Amino acid sequence: MTDKPSTDGWLPSPPFQHHLGIETVEAADGKSLLRFTFKPEYGNRKGDVHGGVLATLADLAMSQAIRSQATDIAGMSTISMTINYLDIASGNLVARGRIVKVGRTIGVGEATCEDGHGRIVIHATGTFRMIRPKKA
Repeated sequence: MTDKPSTDGWLPSPPFQHHLGIETVEAADGKSLLRFTFKPEYGNRKGDVHGGVLATLADLAMSQAIRSQATDIAGMSTISMTINYLDIASGNLVARGRIVKVGRTIGVGEATCEDGHGRIVIHATGTFRMIRPKKA
């Protein structure tokens, strides 16, 4: 996937997402679906998915859900995020994001990640600043 910057210099998706091999399957109508294929280098000392990867999945799922509806923004910045780690995460994962509310400058989202057995391993909520294009 080749992401070209917008006129404001923003990329459509962050390079870190590509580095981790996170695939955006869908991002439309205020919802998103992402897939993560586990590799041992993304694990913790026990070999489970590292919590930082789970946080990244949640952040991406929420922000992409918001961006799918707020198409006139140049970029986004995470203001705050709360993650509840509900179970051990191992193997490949699916993250789902949805909009809770979007205003002119602030968006709120919610995300879950499921393992290959359909168990929800995290639940997250986040608040995002929506960055508007600079006026010429």
